Amino acid sequence: MVVLRTPDFARVVRSAHAFAACSMVIVCAVLLPQRAVAAPFDPNGADWEGCSHLVDIAREELGVSRVQVLDEVDYERLGPSDGLILLHPEGSYDLDELSTFMKLGGRVAVVDDFGDGDRLLDRFRIVRGPAPSDPLQMLRGNPQLPIATPASGHPIVADVAQVVLNHPTTVKHADLSSLLRIPRVGGDAGPDVALAGQVGEGRLVAVGDPSIFINQMLRFPGNRALAKNLLAYLLEGGGDRKRDAKLTILHGKFRERGTLGGGIRGTLRDRMRGFLGAIDGVRRGGFGGVAARIVALGIVIAAAIWAAVRAGSRTVIPRPRYAAADPEAVALARGPDDPRLRSLFEKKGRFRPQYVAAPGGVQLLKEGVDSAIAAREDLKTLLREPAATKLAEEAGLSARDAQAFVAAYERLSNVVTGAEGSGPRAWKATSKEIALFGRVLSPVADSLRGPR
Repeated sequence: MVVLRTPDFARVVRSAHAFAACSMVIVCAVLLPQRAVAAPFDPNGADWEGCSHLVDIAREELGVSRVQVLDEVDYERLGPSDGLILLHPEGSYDLDELSTFMKLGGRVAVVDDFGDGDRLLDRFRIVRGPAPSDPLQMLRGNPQLPIATPASGHPIVADVAQVVLNHPTTVKHADLSSLLRIPRVGGDAGPDVALAGQVGEGRLVAVGDPSIFINQMLRFPGNRALAKNLLAYLLEGGGDRKRDAKLTILHGKFRERGTLGGGIRGTLRDRMRGFLGAIDGVRRGGFGGVAARIVALGIVIAAAIWAAVRAGSRTVIPRPRYAAADPEAVALARGPDDPRLRSLFEKKGRFRPQYVAAPGGVQLLKEGVDSAIAAREDLKTLLREPAATKLAEEAGLSARDAQAFVAAYERLSNVVTGAEGSGPRAWKATSKEIALFGRVLSPVADSLRGPR
């Protein structure tokens, strides 16, 4: 005979109460706001591994109004006298904009060990590597805390006796100025942990250890002196506008907007950044197994749909040249008379006025013609002069105007490459020559949308 036992009422109540209490704990853990924990190297982090002391030093040395800590950079607001610190950057960021910023005079410091700073370093062939296991000097006998010493008389390491590192990486480039090295046992000078070099009119500084500037490490005199020197160096390129220069500190995964060229190009570039970032993430991190199969299936379906549509179409496909006109390129035909482009040119002289192109104007004109040539299989293998002449003839210029355009383009190319003058402002052109650039670029307006 089976005996059915009635459950103990008190035990049931206790179990119900326990279940309810556990449920409430789980709900609270999920719904209640969590306490924010500062990430390592966070410029706003006041804990031992934050960098709030670095920001304090910057504001003491440069002035509060000249230092900004941001989670988004607007390239259209950057000037050629400004400075940027990329503090342990993560994820995808716009290498072309940063490169152009430096070419126009800006200064950038990449302070990173194991983040995504190598993306910008790779662009300039700077190789990142491991620290030596046998440093000559170290803190508390720990080889992971080596001590670096100045390797040159560069202003960044002036009056710096030694710098304490924390799990650093090294940086290597044969042609850049060495700043700091980690001497090794046996008299070897050791590898570099910091480098500096010129990029166009600007500068690039690569530091292989962001821990140098965390709050706990800035108590060492050498680390603090290095921080002051670096901060001052990043704003030394301002010339007459030095007092207007600003230092921007970016950390981790920061957002981006705008472009140094401004206008429509900035809008298009904003839309492309998310897509390019996703591609870069896949390139660096790869797909998971399921994700890869889903993407492969999507590609197969898309290819099948495309093949079916094309097979049923009798449309004659002409030989494509360029896509729809870019209003920004069309506006170039009006030259300095167009209000959107007037700021790119400075008028010089009264009787025979000439227009001195600002860095942004040089960039726009040179990139437009270069990318128009590069997009044509029949032009990109030619020398610069015959390729530019061919574009001018196709745009309907007379032989005399085509010759004038090619001459102006040659002068522009020589200035940009450093073969003539000193910097973008050395290039001068008449209003007619600038208008000729517009007439040549208008029919090939889409070439301005190419990668920068």
